[in-house]
Amino acid sequence: MTSIDCLVCGGVCRPSKIPALLTCDSCSFVTTNIALSGEELERLYSASYFAGDEYKDYVAERPLIEAHFRKRLGRLEAYAGDLSRKRLFEIGCAYGFFLEVARRKVAAVEGIDISIDAAQYASQTLGLPVHTGDFLDYEFHENVDIVCLWDTIEHLQHPHLYIEKAAAYMNRGGILALTTGDIGSLMARWRGARWRQIHPPTHLHYFSKATLTRLLQKYGFSTRYCGYEGMPRSLDTMAYIVLVLKRQQPGLYRALKRTGLLERSLYLNLFDIMFVIASKT
Repeated sequence: MTSIDCLVCGGVCRPSKIPALLTCDSCSFVTTNIALSGEELERLYSASYFAGDEYKDYVAERPLIEAHFRKRLGRLEAYAGDLSRKRLFEIGCAYGFFLEVARRKVAAVEGIDISIDAAQYASQTLGLPVHTGDFLDYEFHENVDIVCLWDTIEHLQHPHLYIEKAAAYMNRGGILALTTGDIGSLMARWRGARWRQIHPPTHLHYFSKATLTRLLQKYGFSTRYCGYEGMPRSLDTMAYIVLVLKRQQPGLYRALKRTGLLERSLYLNLFDIMFVIASKT
């Protein structure tokens, strides 16, 4: 692995203690040195990503996901103000479940996702104004008030360019809200290379509170809230991820599923997923 320039501070990122990752000498930002083509991204985020490769069945968990998004929208509203007068854009909107929840309270919603299958589901099944493609290529016709990136910034090859573009098409005082893993959290430091958020090439960048705050400041955003957020997950999905995807024990997973013990869900917060709300100054 070679050294690269740090997208947060401009320093030098060199091989990290964690295999396959680089760490900045100056600000401790952690990243990879992976460049993916458009064709590779299309294959990576195909329908199977959401049904078997990364998630057991993302669409099947829609009720749980939307319940979680309703709580997230409430937090966002506390900082964004009257949503009935706002225009909201989501980068990496997947199947559109957050936009589906948001459009009941927000004046106008819109989104984009690189996944063809996900974007088509959002636009054709849910009837949402969702586009397929890269946000960096999207042409705005008017400014927006709120931009959201839920569990998205870590997937982007050039996250600083997305933040820069969001700022350029956002009204002053607008809100940027995002969630991502915190590599500076107690859980991440304890798990090291085994932290569940470390899995390139889908996760390319690993922020801490300090490095994310610094990146946002670089493009004119002031952080107003930074907390940790858990989420409801079905035991079925959790067992599938651990036993099938990570440990390659599908037989044990099937045996547990037959008992009926995996039919419940629970709320899990490991205090390693940041929820950040920043305003454009």
